[in-house]
Amino acid sequence: MADEGQKIITDNLIQPFQMAKAGVRGRLVRMGNVVDTILNRHGYPDAVAGFLGEGIVLAAMLGGALKFDGIFTVQTKGDGAISMLAADMTTPGDMRGYASFDEEKLNLIASGNVEKTVENYLGKGYAAFTIDAGEEHKRYQGIVDLDGDSLADCMENYFDKSEQIDTLLRVAVDKIDGKWRAGGLMIQRLPDENATEMNQDQEDENWRNAQALAGTITHKELTSPILKSSELLYKLFHEDGVWLYDPQELLDRCSCSAERVMSTLKTFGGEDLQDMAKDGVITADCQFCSSKYEIQVEDLS
Repeated sequence: MADEGQKIITDNLIQPFQMAKAGVRGRLVRMGNVVDTILNRHGYPDAVAGFLGEGIVLAAMLGGALKFDGIFTVQTKGDGAISMLAADMTTPGDMRGYASFDEEKLNLIASGNVEKTVENYLGKGYAAFTIDAGEEHKRYQGIVDLDGDSLADCMENYFDKSEQIDTLLRVAVDKIDGKWRAGGLMIQRLPDENATEMNQDQEDENWRNAQALAGTITHKELTSPILKSSELLYKLFHEDGVWLYDPQELLDRCSCSAERVMSTLKTFGGEDLQDMAKDGVITADCQFCSSKYEIQVEDLS
């Protein structure tokens, strides 16, 4: 039973967990109106919205690991119909995202009824994963080729090649009754500094078992508006036991502000500011949330 006054989160959340016996940790992401609002804000075609939804889930799933105030960003650039995707999570759970695409190329692909894969829609390019902890800390960025059927495949490749951490990722995005829903599951093998040859075989077997169990999750389960996160995790891992930690709430909230726009503009010289202005006013639009800012040049001096 929840404590009096405790907020119960049933959707739009990151649910951290750990398999009790296997030495495996993970996070489950479930999104309803948050992802629906973000994807509908720009009126994206369904194919574009689907890939951006994947990026938003990955940003939440990986950003949920941050133990400090910061921003986790997932960004792709490619030569396909969807030339760019950007999604980020500002701790503790503020989500946003946007995409750029070539409508003519997109229509051409759609007319060919091709499979919805990264190669067919995003083309050749890269995915970048960035952690920004503020000016006082060094920015970290990992880059991996757009190689795989999904963005989750690309991320798995990154962990395998760069981080060398055993990782399994599953992401699903779908429209249910006309509204977008998204979900994702991530499990990682916990490093054991005291591992010996005698117990290594057992640890390997535990990881293979965890992969097998996690791999049974379906897209329908990840996006279900009815199935609760706790019920889904129990369904997957009840045989080995699963510990649930406090969930993180996810919100549709952009980090843009007039103060940030002014701070950026102040880095430009006076002549550049005059070139950007019309009748003494500089107009700036946020690509994420479509907010519009009008800044007086005289206020920048």
